[in-house]
Amino acid sequence: MFHRPSLRVLLGASLLTLATQAAAQTFPDKPLRFIVPFPPGGTTDSIARIVANQTSAILGQNIIVENRPGAGGNIGTAQVAQAEPDGYTLGVVGNSFAVNPALYGSLPFDPAGMRAVALLGEVPFVMIASPAAPFQDVAGLVEQARQPQGLAYASGGNGTVSHLGMHWFTDLAGVPMTHVPYRGVAPAVTDVMGGQVPVMLDTLVNSTPPLQAGRVRPLLVTTAEREPGLPEVPTAAEAGFPDLVFSAWIAVVAPAGTPEPVVTRLNEAVNEALRSPEVVEAFARTGTQPRPISVAETQDYLKRETERWGEVVRSSGAKVD
Repeated sequence: MFHRPSLRVLLGASLLTLATQAAAQTFPDKPLRFIVPFPPGGTTDSIARIVANQTSAILGQNIIVENRPGAGGNIGTAQVAQAEPDGYTLGVVGNSFAVNPALYGSLPFDPAGMRAVALLGEVPFVMIASPAAPFQDVAGLVEQARQPQGLAYASGGNGTVSHLGMHWFTDLAGVPMTHVPYRGVAPAVTDVMGGQVPVMLDTLVNSTPPLQAGRVRPLLVTTAEREPGLPEVPTAAEAGFPDLVFSAWIAVVAPAGTPEPVVTRLNEAVNEALRSPEVVEAFARTGTQPRPISVAETQDYLKRETERWGEVVRSSGAKVD
């Protein structure tokens, strides 16, 4: 038998809708939090602070950046997922948000259920080699890797993009290389500079200081076009690997159930910040490309990245329990 909703149910639903709309109209009326699930000083943290400063001025409220590192970004992201879905607690996430669903046996939150808010920017990766490496370019690297003694590469750890990107490269090149994981990118770069490991992939943000000091040599960039800051360095396509196009990216996400008007307001404010001369200039200093896109486009972007990196994780066999 069909039962009509009671007047009380209808009234309750109407009041909830009105309350949500009223909250969205006054949003924000208190400080916001950007939770970065990584330590201070890294690429994601640097970009989060640049954007938070400018977005704060646009929204008229302070944005406090908090670092909650651990478990490859899962601890901080879980804190965001479990927060009140009111738009005041947001996560600033990177590629691990797309990698971890395939890398970890289980997660303390559902990444697919979280609300995409905005894409902040993309940072190209650079393949860097030790000055002492026995090759001068990518062709020489591939030839060296085919020799009986083989070749090793460093990374910031199992399942990081510096690991998965190099695994992807070895698949495309059809050469075996030995993976040497480190506890973070900084010690990996240090050993590449010192010649203990000959090569690795790293973001342009992290690679710029040692490149400028001549302590590593660039072999390729993972962008579709040459990087303005490294005009002499070939793209992966120019080096013979047209499919090896990827970036480190940074995005803002919110808990599931965050009201649509609030998400839209946040997206508009962040995009306004990304177009500001202050952010454009600050991003340029780090080699970051601003990416002001809509909420729907951000959601699609995260979905595509999750599918793509999931395939690479499964191909690599990487797993974290």
